[in-house]
Amino acid sequence: MTKSLSCRDIERLMLEGEDRPFSAGERSLLEEHLRGCAGCREFAADRALVRGELAGIRWPSIPDELVLRTRRMLRERGTTTPAAMPIWILIALAAVTIATSLWLAAWLPDISPGMTLADLPFGAWAAVFIIAQNALMLFCAPVVLRTARLRRDEPERAR
Repeated sequence: MTKSLSCRDIERLMLEGEDRPFSAGERSLLEEHLRGCAGCREFAADRALVRGELAGIRWPSIPDELVLRTRRMLRERGTTTPAAMPIWILIALAAVTIATSLWLAAWLPDISPGMTLADLPFGAWAAVFIIAQNALMLFCAPVVLRTARLRRDEPERAR
């Protein structure tokens, strides 16, 4: 009895095959399925086309001077990896996200499919504003922290 795989399983198998060799059984299942499925043959052809195009791209290399400056800066800081986000910031972001989600959930019953933005109640607008503010903070927090660290470390470097 031969095991039959769905098209989704075959596509997943083909994608896995880009990172590792197929076993004999996998190759047999793949070949059998491809003989009878035009959609999967087209998927395999598209993947081969993409791999061929990617192989032809000349990727830019990082300038040696930039690599050396980055390593030197990390050594001066006493670390070989970039600084991680402080845990207290992650906890604060999680708390604000949970609070905002609860607030928004309270207003969801008042929102119906036919409403426009102008029809939203004040609480829903406030929740959307807070979500946008949180997203902005999430993206800006690393930049602000990095700037603060650099300013804090500047007097030490001047000595």
